[in-house]
Amino acid sequence: MRMSRFTLVAGVITGLGILVIQALPIMFQDQAEPARDTMQAQMIKYGTPGKPHEFLKRLAGVWDVEITATPPMPGGQLQKSKGTMKSQLILDGRYLRSDFDGMMGNTPSKGFQLNGYNNFKNVYETLWIDSWDTNFLVMTGTLDPTGNVMTSTGESPDPMTDGKTMQKIKTEVSFIADGKYRFELYMAGPDGQFVRTLEMVFTRKM
Repeated sequence: MRMSRFTLVAGVITGLGILVIQALPIMFQDQAEPARDTMQAQMIKYGTPGKPHEFLKRLAGVWDVEITATPPMPGGQLQKSKGTMKSQLILDGRYLRSDFDGMMGNTPSKGFQLNGYNNFKNVYETLWIDSWDTNFLVMTGTLDPTGNVMTSTGESPDPMTDGKTMQKIKTEVSFIADGKYRFELYMAGPDGQFVRTLEMVFTRKM
């Protein structure tokens, strides 16, 4: 049901965007030609995938996932599990859609993710939802100078305070070999220092 609602909303938003673009000649028919040309040029500038989107292309494919989770508590034991991730570029390469299916510890888990690069803000943006939570996790990130590591930050409601406070989160996506990359999740402790709580190693199947 949640996916259906998300798909419906996404479809409505996409439809509205198409209608707006198609209506632009009418909306600006009374404007001087230079104004129309400038508007069109600006829309193309910010709406066209560029070099930063090449990073998203590298993540597209079908992946086997090896998962190592460390509970963020004293004495927490490592939990190992497996899963798969299917990622594909959508909307002419503007976004990367990823569907995760596997285990988190002993619990069957599913997740849905959208990645994109915001040409206005010059940052990568990530939206994540999954079967063990009810909130949207939104993160923003940048690449390192090598172009192989994307570091993102965000916040998530802290369940220990019933969501009254937010938990700072950091993730790193790094290519470690041809056909293999690593995802790491870090959570800030009471001292503000980030501690790794999750590692996922992706090996390409297709």
